[in-house]
Amino acid sequence: MIVIFDVDGVLIDVSKSYHYSIVDTVNFFSGKNISKEPLLDIKFSFNINNDWDASIAGIIYSKLGLPLEEFKRIFKPYSSSLEKMYQFAEKNNIPLPEYKNLVDYFEERYQEHRKKEELIFPHDVLERVYKKADILGVITGRPFSDLDYSFKHFDLYKYFDYIITEDDIPNPELRKPSSYPLKLFFEKVSYEEPVFYIGDTNADLQMINSFNKEENKNVNFILKETPHNKDINADIKIKEADEICEVLNSYDYSH
Repeated sequence: MIVIFDVDGVLIDVSKSYHYSIVDTVNFFSGKNISKEPLLDIKFSFNINNDWDASIAGIIYSKLGLPLEEFKRIFKPYSSSLEKMYQFAEKNNIPLPEYKNLVDYFEERYQEHRKKEELIFPHDVLERVYKKADILGVITGRPFSDLDYSFKHFDLYKYFDYIITEDDIPNPELRKPSSYPLKLFFEKVSYEEPVFYIGDTNADLQMINSFNKEENKNVNFILKETPHNKDINADIKIKEADEICEVLNSYDYSH
């Protein structure tokens, strides 16, 4: 049995770290004072898995000055990639920061907020999953430095055998929802069913669906359900962390 975790919103609650960092970054580069709610609406509505990219979308929204629903309507065709976001901004004469400068500022803000993070999957649950699974892994859009801080802070390294981070992805187009992160994981690990991926976004679902179709595999998607994602399709849905143990145990008896 192979169990792979996403990190943000699954292993770790980032509502007071990464989400605050999006707000700080948008407001710094736009010169406005936009609240968290519309920025998260944009992030989740358009399935923007990377929070640096979500900040770019938020800056465009802030500078364009349209009502949220009108903005979402006209921005939708450009929301699927960072390149298209910059094209939209250029077309609408909206100056954007250099991406590296935005990333640097975002990471500075994250380092201020990261101490507010909390663990979603407690150690007793992770210990049970660790004993049940043959391989435990992580696929995350976090850069390694961010992951390293949180994994050391929460003492998580002891549970996980293989980890894929943003630093392993050669260009933005290969991030989730691309199948590339899963393919990269299975270059390190021999594929052996059953395989479960625990995620919380459409980007996770699309990555799994693409991988299964392209590789003729059967990775099961377990959705860690929140108020933002309850409409996402999944093989299995869990609301509380300890439900994962019931899922993995029942799999032995029902398959």
